[in-house]
Amino acid sequence: MDFQRQQAKFRRSKPSRLGRGIERLTHPFGKAIAGVLPRAAVEAVLKGIDSAVGAPQLVNFDHDPADLVAARRAATRVSRAARAISGSSGAAAGLGGIVTAGLDIPATIAIALRTIRDTGRAYGYEGLGPQEKLFRLQILELSAINDPEERQARIAALEASIGPDGELVAADHEKIVPVVDQAIERVSRAIALNSFRSRAGMIVPIIGSAVGGIVNVSFQGDVGEAARFAFQERALRARDNPGAAATVEV
Repeated sequence: MDFQRQQAKFRRSKPSRLGRGIERLTHPFGKAIAGVLPRAAVEAVLKGIDSAVGAPQLVNFDHDPADLVAARRAATRVSRAARAISGSSGAAAGLGGIVTAGLDIPATIAIALRTIRDTGRAYGYEGLGPQEKLFRLQILELSAINDPEERQARIAALEASIGPDGELVAADHEKIVPVVDQAIERVSRAIALNSFRSRAGMIVPIIGSAVGGIVNVSFQGDVGEAARFAFQERALRARDNPGAAATVEV
């Protein structure tokens, strides 16, 4: 399996075509549900991001994380499970129209965070600590961005946060916490905006069920792809630089 080619392909990729298509289709109705779910509700879910670490895994696996083929296969299973769960909840929420459209967004984010955590575990990363928390937020934000240029900037920023040994670039707790808070505000803004626009079709219950399911499946697919790219990049750097972690400056 050509992992470097996979990484390069993701770097060149554009935002999800399905996601962009749904947004264009429903955008004229976006203002109609813009006030259904305050952005604060999205922020509340993101501030509880550490709870995702302790939640049950979406998929159980027992492979060797050092086996990148097996790790990617396991991560793909995680994404597949997330799409199935979130697609079903989106379709059910769509039946309720405008009210349940807003209520489904926190649930969708919670599943996305578990997808990112489980993908990390598939590659051997448990996701503990403030730096890992910020890394998960970076992945989630990348998944929610529909602007191609902004997407490229976020990919570059995410890669810059990964050290030569696959671990995250060192930063002390006092410096990283404000950055996490800033990321929560930025990510919640991106998710709230895109979610409201793309789910606007859920105003009409019959149509809304289809829109809810499609939007959720598309978003979880984007989350899975971004998470696989991010954690695979860490695993590849660790594999290619086995002595980097052991290097100590004197």
